[in-house]
Amino acid sequence: MDPTRDITLIDHTPIDYLDFASPVSGLGSKAGFDATNKWPGETDREWGVPIVMDPLVRQKIDGLWDELGIL
Repeated sequence: MDPTRDITLIDHTPIDYLDFASPVSGLGSKAGFDATNKWPGETDREWGVPIVMDPLVRQKIDGLWDELGIL
C-alpha cells in the first residue's frame, strides 16, 4: 500500500456529537484506506505471489473446528 496514492482524508464530516476529541462539535474527519490489489495502470510494480496456506496447517486447523465447536 502506498500511503500517498491509497489514503484519502476527508475533513469536516459529521460525527457523533458526544465525541469530544473533535475540534468542532459534530464535525470531524474520516480516513479511507485502499488496500486492494491494483489494476494495470494504477501501478507499474509487479505484485508478489499470493500467500497460500500450507496443506498440513490447513489440515490441522480443519481438525480443530469440531473440537472448538465453532462450526
